[in-house]
Amino acid sequence: MKTSIFNFYILLIFFFFNCSENEDFSTIIIEPEIVSGLNVKSSYLTNQNIKFQVIDDNQNDISEISVFFVDGQQISEDQITHSSIGNHNVYAEYNLDGQFFNTQQMNYSIVNPINKLLLEDFTGTWCGYCPPVKYAIELARDMYPDNITVVATHQNDQYAIAQEQELISELGPFGLPEARINRITEWVEPYDLTILDSFVNSGNNLAISISSEIQNNFIEVSIRFVSRESLSDHKLVVYMTENNLEADQSNYLNFDETSYFYNLGNPIPDYIHNDVLRHTFTNVTGDDLQDTEPYEDFSKSFSLDISNSSFQNESLSIIAFIVNADNLVINSQSASVGEFQDLN
Repeated sequence: MKTSIFNFYILLIFFFFNCSENEDFSTIIIEPEIVSGLNVKSSYLTNQNIKFQVIDDNQNDISEISVFFVDGQQISEDQITHSSIGNHNVYAEYNLDGQFFNTQQMNYSIVNPINKLLLEDFTGTWCGYCPPVKYAIELARDMYPDNITVVATHQNDQYAIAQEQELISELGPFGLPEARINRITEWVEPYDLTILDSFVNSGNNLAISISSEIQNNFIEVSIRFVSRESLSDHKLVVYMTENNLEADQSNYLNFDETSYFYNLGNPIPDYIHNDVLRHTFTNVTGDDLQDTEPYEDFSKSFSLDISNSSFQNESLSIIAFIVNADNLVINSQSASVGEFQDLN
């Protein structure tokens, strides 16, 4: 029995070495390990230089030893520029100590900025001639759903913020009702919607994105912006607004049979106030921006403690816009809190 087992092992060893000497393993493909670490934003402007980056587990930049593939084709360096809008994907591969790695594939978009005009409604619950401005803004939104950003700044009522007078002093003097297009152009009764065409249909070189979330009773906000033109002596303004606030609204048009607000009461009970300015993350007139070169990519972050607030979180929005030295709004953007609004 022992002799039989011994002979079996001798045959097994012979078979193993015989196969090892003659077997060809050169065609076996070793699959690379799929890892994270590729740094790419979700969108860029046409003709913006995109520089990709790979970070290893130790937070070392290993872009120099990485090879990048855009839409399945290897690119010569770690950067690329796209001249037309569209969607693309990118991944990188690299070799560390004889081990091959592929990063996860990431998608990104190439866009042109959309012109979004800012409509500001300076109002108050006591202002009996103010409701028509809000009504006109609602009509404007229906007409241009993708091109309107709105802020309603209240004066001398329960919704007025502490910095309201500073803003009025900067932009005024004026009385209520007061509506502004892109901060400096007065929009007067009868609030003609057709004059908005020239603003909406104008081109723009500035794109803004907004990202926000609520974490541990803090609203965390990130604003990103890219401009095809250099920016000098500009300011960034970031506000938070709230919808669905109920308060009686004075109505001096209650007996005007030609008015939309005829016979609604004076005051109008439980009137719904939307787009109400509730907080300013920046100075109310804007924070100074450093001078930028064309296509420079900038981000700013802000935080707000809401642990003791009475905000309706589901009704909050972030508004961001950039103004020049004359307070003219170059472009604007808006997004609900918790929503990501990309460059567009």
